[in-house]
Amino acid sequence: MTTTSQETLAQRLRLGPLSPREATQLCRALLASLETRPAAHGAITADTIVIEHGRPLLLSPAASPPAASTEADLYAIAGVLYQSVTGRQWVAGTDPAAADWTGVPRPLRRVLTPALSPIPGRRWQGAMEFQRALWAPRPSHQIWPAVVVILLGAAIILAAVFCKPLGLCWER
Repeated sequence: MTTTSQETLAQRLRLGPLSPREATQLCRALLASLETRPAAHGAITADTIVIEHGRPLLLSPAASPPAASTEADLYAIAGVLYQSVTGRQWVAGTDPAAADWTGVPRPLRRVLTPALSPIPGRRWQGAMEFQRALWAPRPSHQIWPAVVVILLGAAIILAAVFCKPLGLCWER
């Protein structure tokens, strides 16, 4: 992030969404702060995150809401990550399967889908687990190497079969 002064994330997002890399770095830093201070922060939103010299800081609420928990903080950070990448706020209770994922790269979507689940048991169980998921490279399951091998094999077989009828074979 190219921020030299202090501003809230909400102010920064008025200029447009962050790159997936910037947003992920910001959320990893927030998750790391939860690991060192696991006390519930309450309402974590783009308005309560201050970016100071490129680092996110959580504003201390005057009083934590009674429902504040680390689980709620993790869900809120996932919502902030979604908002940071898309520029749209996450609506609590939305089913990730029905959400608009435009602008969210597939690897990040695979991490956010469980994090934003309306069912708490399906979410990441702790800040460290969520943070690791943001770091870990996702398997790509690319099929193209297999397709190339199959096409190459088919070309060799077709060349052998149709070589003589098409007059493509070298005769000795």
